[in-house]
Amino acid sequence: MNRLALAHPKIRRLAFSRQALFVGLAICFVWFVTVSMRNDVSEHWSRLGLQLPDLRKQPQRMPTHNVLPPLAPRIPCYGPRGHLLGHSPDDDLVEKEIDGPYPIPFAGSFEALGFDLTYMTAENRYGPYGYGEDKEDYKRQKVDWANVDWGKLQNECFYRNRERFPEAAEPLNDTRIETRFTYRKNAPFSEIRHWHEFEPSRRTAIVVRVWKGYEYSSEDMYYIRSLIAETSLKSGGEYQVILLVDMKDYEGYKPEIFASRELYEQGLKDAGVPPEFASIAILWDNRLLDSWYPDVEEHRTMWQVFQPMQLLALFYPEFDHWWQVEMDMRFMGDAGKMLDRLALFAREEPRKQALERATFWHMINEIGDYEEFSKQVDKANNGGSLAWGPMRVREILPIGPEPPVSDPRNETFRWGVGEEADVITTSYCNDANKPNSWVFKEWIYGFKKGVQTPRYYCPPAIMRGSRTLLLAIHQAQVEQGIRVPSEATLPSFALWHGLKLSFPQHPVFHRDNGNDKMQDEWWRGGPQASKSGNGPDNLDHPRGMGLTFWWESDFPRQIFSAWTGRKLEEGVDFPWLLHQQDGQIFAPNIIMHPMKHIKDDQE
Repeated sequence: MNRLALAHPKIRRLAFSRQALFVGLAICFVWFVTVSMRNDVSEHWSRLGLQLPDLRKQPQRMPTHNVLPPLAPRIPCYGPRGHLLGHSPDDDLVEKEIDGPYPIPFAGSFEALGFDLTYMTAENRYGPYGYGEDKEDYKRQKVDWANVDWGKLQNECFYRNRERFPEAAEPLNDTRIETRFTYRKNAPFSEIRHWHEFEPSRRTAIVVRVWKGYEYSSEDMYYIRSLIAETSLKSGGEYQVILLVDMKDYEGYKPEIFASRELYEQGLKDAGVPPEFASIAILWDNRLLDSWYPDVEEHRTMWQVFQPMQLLALFYPEFDHWWQVEMDMRFMGDAGKMLDRLALFAREEPRKQALERATFWHMINEIGDYEEFSKQVDKANNGGSLAWGPMRVREILPIGPEPPVSDPRNETFRWGVGEEADVITTSYCNDANKPNSWVFKEWIYGFKKGVQTPRYYCPPAIMRGSRTLLLAIHQAQVEQGIRVPSEATLPSFALWHGLKLSFPQHPVFHRDNGNDKMQDEWWRGGPQASKSGNGPDNLDHPRGMGLTFWWESDFPRQIFSAWTGRKLEEGVDFPWLLHQQDGQIFAPNIIMHPMKHIKDDQE
C-alpha cells in the first residue's frame, strides 16, 4: 500500500498524459467518422487551413509544354473526276473578290481567323459536287456519283501522303468490312484507355451525324461531298470524314446490330446511307451506349451527344482529334480552309485567359480589333487567369499539365502557344454558376457539390475534342457515372482536367443589320463592364433567331434559300448579307447553322 501511495510524481504525470492522448485520439476518430459520413472530410480540413493528402492513385500528368513539329507539305490527291485536285477547273471552287467594303460581322472577325474576304455564287461553291448538273449550261465534267467511293478516295489520299505522318497514323478501312464497335463485355482491349498509351498521328476525324431513315436531299449530298473533298482530299489526308449513323432503336428499331455480324449487315441495309458514302458509315444505337455507360441513365443527344464520340475515340484511337459537325451546318467557303484556320487560331492561342476570352463575344463595332479585345479582357482580370491549371473538383483526378509558374500574373501569354487545343468551341461559353436562364442548369449527376460544381456551357455542341479529352470523359462515365449536359460536357471536363480550351471567334452576322440596341443587348457591356472578368455579369440576352450561327436561328435557311434561287416564304425580305451583281447572287465566306432541312420537291 505504501509503495503504491508513494509512486513517483513523474510516473503519475506520464500515466495522465497517456490517458489524455487516448481520449484525444478517440475524439478525433469519432469526429473523423462523423464528418466522413456527412460530407467530404477534406473540405472540413481545408476550412481549418490544413490540406489532407489525396490517397487516390494519381494519373499520369501531361507535360507542361507539348508543341509538335509541322508536317511536311501536302501532296495533292485525286478527286471524284479522277484528276488531281488543284489541277482541274472542274473540281475547283471559284472564289471572287468584289469591289466595295466587306461586311463587318455582328460578332467575330475575318481578320483574326485569317478567313478570306471573298464571295461565291452557289455554282461557284457547289458546282464541283453536282449543283446545277441537271442544267444545259453546266460546264463541268459530270460525275456518276453512285459509283464514287469516298472511303476509297480518302484512303488513296492517305497513302499518297503516308510519309508525312508518324507511324501511329492509319487509314480508315472500309467500315462495312471492318466493324469495331462492340458491347462492353466483348471489348478486345481494356475498357479504360489513357492518353499516354498513344502516340500522335496528326490526323483529325470529322464526324457527320445522321440517322436511320434520314432523307438525303441534293443539298445534303453537295454538303457531304464538299466536306470530304475540301478537308480530307485537299489536306493530304490530315482529315478523315466519317458518317455516324444513329439507328434509333429507342424509337422501335428491333435488330440488335452488335449481337452478330449478320444483324450489323442488316443494319447497314436499313440505315439508308447513299452508296457513295457506305464505306465511311459507322452505326450505333442506344443498346451500345447502355452496355458501356450503365450508370448514365440518359443517352439522348440533348444530354449525352458525345457518348458515341467517346466510343469512337476508344475504338479508333488512330485519330488525335474529333470534330463533331451537323447535317444542318453549311460552310459557305472552302470547308478545309475554314477548319484549318479554326485549328490554327486555337493552336496559337495562349492558355492564359483563354477561358475568359471565350466567355465574351468579340464585337468589332463595340471594341475594335481582336488585339484590343484581348487587352480589355486582360485588364478586366488584372493580369490573372481563372483557369490556370486544373479547375479543381473532388471527383476528377486531373491529367492536364502543371502551369509553368504558380501565379498567372507572372506569365507573359506564352504558355500553350503552338499546342493543339483539347476542345475547340464554335460559340462563346457561359459560367453555369452565374445567374442565368439556362434550361439545363439543374441537370448534373455524380458530383457532391451538385449545381454548385463549376461548369461552363458553350452551345451548340458543334465542337472539336481531342482523343485525350474524350478518353478522360469516357473513363469518368464508366467508373463514376458522372455527367453534365451535352453543351457543357467538353468544356467542363477540359477545364476540370486542366486541358486547353479555345473559342476561335469566326464571323457571325445578324439579320437586323445596324440595330445598335440589339447589339448592345448581346454585348452587355463587354469585358470593360464585367466585375468578374469572366463573361458579362448579366447572362440574359435576346433570342438568336436572326443570327447566322445560333442553335435556334432561322436566318441561315433564308440566306441559303435565296442564294440557291428558292422562293422565300411570304413576308421574308431578301437577306441583306447576300450581294447581287450581274444577275448573280454572291454569299460571303462564313459558317452557318442551323439549316432547316428542305426536301428536293419543296419550294
